[in-house]
Amino acid sequence: MTTPDPHDPPPLTENDVPRSIEEIDAALVRLMAETEETVNRLRAELAERRQHEAQHAEIERLEHHLAEATVNWTKVKEFFEEALRELTRGRGSAGPDRDDDAPAG
Repeated sequence: MTTPDPHDPPPLTENDVPRSIEEIDAALVRLMAETEETVNRLRAELAERRQHEAQHAEIERLEHHLAEATVNWTKVKEFFEEALRELTRGRGSAGPDRDDDAPAG
């Protein structure tokens, strides 16, 4: 036996059975609204589960991603050389033995 969902309405009794066409229409409209709400909740839960599964799949593949990653040391060296050129270019074209860089003394 399953535990009832707290979102589920209580079971119908004989007093709840519609007696007129208007009551039947109102009951159908209410039932459709409840069904749409349930479908929307289920869709949201399914989307959340799929996202969660996708994240776990990527985490499982992390070791593979790391194993596939290679370091191109030539590119790293080129990057640092370019960064050093940019930094030294900002100081001017003269080297460290420039007179105005020397301490006053």
